[in-house]
Amino acid sequence: MSDEGVRIEITVAAPVGEVWQSFRDREKLRHWHGWDLPELDAEIDHIYFTDAEEDGTTLIVHGHDTFALTAVPEGTRVVLTRAPQGTSPEWDDYYDDITEGWITFLHQLKFAHEYHPGEKRRTLFWPCEVDLGVSGKPFFESANQRGVVVEEFGPGLVVSSAKMTVVTTYGFSDEELEALRQKGPAELADPK
Repeated sequence: MSDEGVRIEITVAAPVGEVWQSFRDREKLRHWHGWDLPELDAEIDHIYFTDAEEDGTTLIVHGHDTFALTAVPEGTRVVLTRAPQGTSPEWDDYYDDITEGWITFLHQLKFAHEYHPGEKRRTLFWPCEVDLGVSGKPFFESANQRGVVVEEFGPGLVVSSAKMTVVTTYGFSDEELEALRQKGPAELADPK
């Protein structure tokens, strides 16, 4: 068990007050956290409001993972410090997957503020890497993930790794989203 938690840091080109509201307003959380699932509202409530403590612009969730927002010349620095593995033994088997999820989500937060502030999004998720036949401008890269901005998706954000692909779109109709879903693996194209 490590004595130190994982630290994830991003800088969002938006004022601290606006970014903070993206952590405290349920509707704004829907613009960046996770992806479209029937359980998304319950997940948001569980993570950000059940057993969550605020101190200024610091949010501690479930007594251990801490988000700290500070003003910097470029906008807002968001630092997530994860508790060390072993803090919540029931989650240790998922520690690395949760960390990877936070990397995705925080970059979705940055993308929402910098490309589509206040706009609603539509997302697709596949539990594998998917080649959608599109290219984009690099947005971020970590040890296990890569995010690219794809103009034809609104512009949208495509995050991929060996374990998943998440597509965040803006302004897509149901038909456009379904056509994009069909580009994924046939066995995963039906969302039911």
